[in-house]
Amino acid sequence: MGIRIMFAVVLLSQIAFAQGHKINVKIKNLNDSVVYLARYFGDNRYIKDTIVTEGKDKFVIEGEEPLKCGIYLIVLEKRNKMLEFLVDEQEFSIISDTTDLINKTTFKNSPNNVELYKYFSFTAEKGKERERLMKEKEQYEEEGNTTEAGKVNEQLQKIGKEVSAYVDDFMKNNPDNPMTTVFKLQKEVSIPENLKSDDSKEGERKQYYFYVNHYWDNVDFSSECLLRTPLFHGKLQRYFDNVVPQHYDSIIQYIDPLIEKTRVNEELFKYVVNYLTFKWESGKDRRMCMDKVFYHLATKHYLTGEADWVDDTRMAKIKSRVKDLEHFLCGDTAVNLKMRSAMVSGKPAIYDGPGLYDTTGTLHAIHDIKADYTILWFWDSDCGHCKKQTPKLWDMYEKYKEEGKSVEVYAVNIESSEEGYLKYIREKGYTWINVQDTAHLSSFRDYYDIYSTPVAVVLDKDKRIIGKRIDPEAIDRMLEQEFKMKEED
Repeated sequence: MGIRIMFAVVLLSQIAFAQGHKINVKIKNLNDSVVYLARYFGDNRYIKDTIVTEGKDKFVIEGEEPLKCGIYLIVLEKRNKMLEFLVDEQEFSIISDTTDLINKTTFKNSPNNVELYKYFSFTAEKGKERERLMKEKEQYEEEGNTTEAGKVNEQLQKIGKEVSAYVDDFMKNNPDNPMTTVFKLQKEVSIPENLKSDDSKEGERKQYYFYVNHYWDNVDFSSECLLRTPLFHGKLQRYFDNVVPQHYDSIIQYIDPLIEKTRVNEELFKYVVNYLTFKWESGKDRRMCMDKVFYHLATKHYLTGEADWVDDTRMAKIKSRVKDLEHFLCGDTAVNLKMRSAMVSGKPAIYDGPGLYDTTGTLHAIHDIKADYTILWFWDSDCGHCKKQTPKLWDMYEKYKEEGKSVEVYAVNIESSEEGYLKYIREKGYTWINVQDTAHLSSFRDYYDIYSTPVAVVLDKDKRIIGKRIDPEAIDRMLEQEFKMKEED
């Protein structure tokens, strides 16, 4: 019985070890007290573990959990150097030397890393050769010797072809190597010759859409290594920043098919959905009207319960933001403001129709305005930024009126009293449509996401939102382009 128990314990320990990872490392001339194990994930590198070496050149990277497939790095503490390697096996050895982390690195029990470092060595050699030739070419060009410069350029092109051929052979001979996944990410779309030869405008358009529609052809979405490479995030970012048409509806059109492709890989699906949902909602990528992309993805993947990885606190914030944007999306018809009563000249005015009263007690509804373009301007007489921007808007308004252009401004004062509002517009002499809703009975803050001032919303003839949260200069540029397009039509 005791033998059986001992056997079971040994077996269990072997299973437990098999589920973990162990990488034996020897780096000559190390002399560091610690090194760091890092990994790529998305657009960043993360420290996964700190290994105390105490100046010794041998150490072990190990743990009870297996390392996920991808490209990892051993970061040296005292030097600005890193040793990259693949993890697809959980037990292997690395032997290297700080004097040359490429040509003096070898592996045991990791054939894919052996092939990877052959590639590193090859490209390092070609890189040195290319650098030498670039200097020669620069020298010949400075001397005006175009003949020799041309010859050097041919050599440079030859190097490029040699590297490309090496990569093609690598992918062919090492289909299961994680680096093949990386190389495929780098592989450009091959435009058919019949499209390349057509240099007409229609031909260029066909080439472009072929490129857009085949951009992801070489990507293995099922690969567990994909996110732990330095390239997938860049390819994703480039597609939506530089490749697809930069219009919110077009972006949505290309997002949905891509997300469907990622469903074969749960981790990738979560990453892509999360990245694209919040890409245009905050931070440096925040652009006009792009919150419609957020709204689309939030309602499709988060509010449906599909994004089960989100905690309750964040989900509540997402739901709140979706509610704020529900009536304030570009391309949608603007809400025709409605209210039951308002204070006009200090007296309550009761009515049943939509709109806001102006200073004379006249009712104005947004949808009743007869203009090719209507600018909604939400402002506050105590707001410093409003005082800077409103005169600019007035100058623009007068310019278009003088030119006979059909533009109207519907200026909504957001204050809860009349005094400052009336004094300001009388002093400035603004004769556009000035309205106020002191009791917020029209719910304009909710419909137009007003949480600060000033806020501009640009509507077309059909009262669809075509621009929002832009300053007068940007509105002017937009309208100039709009009128120019009308004239060309």
